[in-house]
Amino acid sequence: MESFGEALRRLRGDLSIRGLARRANCSPSYISALEFGKNIPSSQVVAAIDAALGAGGELIELHDMEVGPTERREALGLIGIVLGGASGALPAADGLERIRMLVERRLGGPDLAFWEEVAWEHSHGVGAHPATDGIGRLSADVLALETALTHVPGNPLPWARVRTRLLYLLAYALAGAGREHESRHWWAAARRAAVSAGDDMRAFVSAQEAIQALYEKRPLPLVLSRAAEALAGDRPSLARARALGARAHARALMGDLPAAYADLDEQARVFDRLPAEVTGDAVSAEGWPVTRLLHSRSLVFSLTGHPGAIRAQAEAITAYPPGTVRPVAQIRLHEAMSIVRAGEVEAGLAHAEKALTVAQSAGYSCFVGQLATMVADQAPAGHEALLSFRDRVAGLRGGIT
Repeated sequence: MESFGEALRRLRGDLSIRGLARRANCSPSYISALEFGKNIPSSQVVAAIDAALGAGGELIELHDMEVGPTERREALGLIGIVLGGASGALPAADGLERIRMLVERRLGGPDLAFWEEVAWEHSHGVGAHPATDGIGRLSADVLALETALTHVPGNPLPWARVRTRLLYLLAYALAGAGREHESRHWWAAARRAAVSAGDDMRAFVSAQEAIQALYEKRPLPLVLSRAAEALAGDRPSLARARALGARAHARALMGDLPAAYADLDEQARVFDRLPAEVTGDAVSAEGWPVTRLLHSRSLVFSLTGHPGAIRAQAEAITAYPPGTVRPVAQIRLHEAMSIVRAGEVEAGLAHAEKALTVAQSAGYSCFVGQLATMVADQAPAGHEALLSFRDRVAGLRGGIT
């Protein structure tokens, strides 16, 4: 009896795989996999291909004949995997996951709403806990999503956006844990995924990478390039607010203070035009409340010795809700920069030491360590108090100096 794949090749005739993929809203690689029996399509996909080829239900009938016994054999094999251990043992995770994917196929493919909720939950957890806590769960969900996407025909925009969000969040978490080399590869993956996820998502990924590139001391031209990608157009957005902060920081490091301060002023104007759901979100990685605006100004003013630095630091600390630990500790490091710049090196480094202790109690982050390094950079080279302070920072950050 002719298989589904053989019938598909026959009915496709002279029509190219790419041409059929366009008609059925599938990827060419997915069509090819079906023809060679490497995938079991959902009934919705089969109906779309049958209609695209004008097969009059022939492919649907073949699929209905094949899918029952094929999936039953697969299910029986998976049950053996899950229950093959000792009696009473917990089921193997990989076996459960494969059974779940089988169930999803029978239900018509993966559930977009579920994956949107997964991304939403990770966006709330990635900055709230020690950076290493969420990496395992995030990477497992990235893998599970990629498996699920093999059963989603084409590359629909909502799925592309979910994929981009998970990749961006994994890159963010890796960077916070100090795993900078791995983080860069995941940022590259997030940028590639964002191409299919809409201009706003592309801008968002570029803006966030620009911010993290500063803390990782990547080349400033790269930071400016990522910021420029996010600043294309002039519509107020979360990406634009973030990118202006990154560019202000980079320009401050380059000594272009008027341009840096102009970026901060523009950032404040963008903030005033952001929707309430963005400025009111103080807990997720995808919100931008007033605390982040004030935090950005405090950092740039502190780095450059601006006369308003002390006031900016105080405004930023006051804006955070009582009990906020790690962000306030970062502002304390801004204060330490100002103290050291004023010539009180020992007092400034002692202030920074206290901030580091507090930050460590809340779950140490690589970004805190980089701020501490910025504090040390304000001191005269060779100052006797610097050596022990740099050793303290290196010990916390796993050797990053």
